[in-house]
Amino acid sequence: MVGLVKLLGIVIVVFGVIYLIKPVIMQRVTRYWMQGNRLYIAGGINLLFSVIFFSAAPKCSWPLFIGIIGAIALIKGIIDFVLGPKKLIPIMEELMKGSRRVLRLMAVIVLGLGVLIIYAV
Repeated sequence: MVGLVKLLGIVIVVFGVIYLIKPVIMQRVTRYWMQGNRLYIAGGINLLFSVIFFSAAPKCSWPLFIGIIGAIALIKGIIDFVLGPKKLIPIMEELMKGSRRVLRLMAVIVLGLGVLIIYAV
């Protein structure tokens, strides 16, 4: 499981770098997940990530941090199911209306989170 967490951290870093270089890609990916009932799939993925993080946390260098990331993934997965597309899509649309600077700031946060996950393993 620890290797899987490290792999997720690497994937998060890659997405952060891509989003930093091309913020428009972040908008495209977000629009993809906003179509139909794809947010429910995203919620399921978040729930799966939470299980992975919770399972690996005791074996990591920073178990509390990895556990917190697992809790965030769990909460996000639950929110995706509870609120559903009708309530989440307007929020996501509002976030994507931000300037390129705002999108790049979000990319830096994603990138930093990925680096911390890799380091915490």
